[in-house]
Amino acid sequence: MKTRWMIAGAVALAAAGLTAAAVARRPALAPAATLAAANASNPTVAADEEGVRLVAWVGMEGGAGNVYLARAEGGGYGPAVRVNDRAGDAAPHEQAPAQVAAGPGGAVYVAWQTNREVPGRRFPASDLRLARSTDGGRTFAPAVTVNADAGGMPSSHTFHNVAVDKDGTVWVSWLDSRVRDAERARHRPRAAPAAVASTKPAGQPRTGHGHGGGMAEDPTLPGGEVRVARSTDGGKTFGPEMVVDGDVCPCCRTSLAIGEDGSVFVGWRKVYAGDVRDVVVARLAPGAAAFGAPVRVHADGWVFPGCPHAGPSLAVDARGRLHVAWYTGKEGRQGLWHASSADGGRSFGAPAALLQGGWVPPSQVALAAEGDRVWAAWDDRRTAEGPLTLARVEDGRVDVVARERTGRAPALASTPRGVLLAWHQGQTVRASEPR
Repeated sequence: MKTRWMIAGAVALAAAGLTAAAVARRPALAPAATLAAANASNPTVAADEEGVRLVAWVGMEGGAGNVYLARAEGGGYGPAVRVNDRAGDAAPHEQAPAQVAAGPGGAVYVAWQTNREVPGRRFPASDLRLARSTDGGRTFAPAVTVNADAGGMPSSHTFHNVAVDKDGTVWVSWLDSRVRDAERARHRPRAAPAAVASTKPAGQPRTGHGHGGGMAEDPTLPGGEVRVARSTDGGKTFGPEMVVDGDVCPCCRTSLAIGEDGSVFVGWRKVYAGDVRDVVVARLAPGAAAFGAPVRVHADGWVFPGCPHAGPSLAVDARGRLHVAWYTGKEGRQGLWHASSADGGRSFGAPAALLQGGWVPPSQVALAAEGDRVWAAWDDRRTAEGPLTLARVEDGRVDVVARERTGRAPALASTPRGVLLAWHQGQTVRASEPR
């Protein structure tokens, strides 16, 4: 009997080069678990070395946001636990969700942004908080603040990601506006910049985040920065921050991935001359003190004087290939794309289309590596509610596994038994796996 996971839109099927019968022959997902029934933001996912699946999100109650984590071992998910020790200090945001990562020995880490209204600031100031668990996500120690300038001049630290390498080092990336805000403070107040047309689909309001998403930026001020910090003591403290690059698109999330050799990759959307906004990747080689120069994944040449709210996703497979998926609004190339690098991010092969056809508004995509292959999941925002697609991607071929009629903001993680998919549906959080 067909399930809704086997229903595919003709346009999306044509983009993937598949027929409806081909999709129907592929394994469907298991029945989805609803982990948060209401008032939840989009989830992120991870799995530990024992196969414990982890899903994190921010839930809103009475105007206050808290971070929650649900875990599943062999069977279903248990009750969600609250991660943040300071009640109400979490802020929901589609491009800056609560991020979960699993480390060795049952360690689990969750990072989230706070929001604080500041008189005279157009958007809230934010800091990054991180909590750690040493019992597989059952309980969490009090959180620490990741960014070193917390308590100083109000600024923005958000659009973050977290990853853990084989030796337990915890890495956090984010977009940082402290230099920009300090320069702004040294000048007399300026009039608010004029708004540009929003690319956010109807029914998907923006959340304030301190960067001015959807607004023209003041060209006389320095751009924001990509920063990375690491913890070598299990998330108790973080060392000096590394400034990876400047001139970032200020409202597209960062993404981290760690190679088998210990290389750390960070991806983001960079602003080039003429308001070109393309996705780049930088690598921190094993033993290096600084990240290398950013490498353009593909020269889309997308000119856009605003914020698309669509960051990249990175994954490294067992063969050491770096995979990147991203959105571009470049005319003639609008949609979601995937490309890979076999030389440690120094160069990338020709991109393959995941979603293309007509006008494609900014849509979200996630990657996860399982052995020597990679999975991709994305939402299609050409329609009001979906669909959501899960596929295997290999050598430029997109092999669709399943589709859900409705769904937004997919998250993917590799598990010892396959892949875990979670997504946002209305105000609920749902999760499933291929059978």
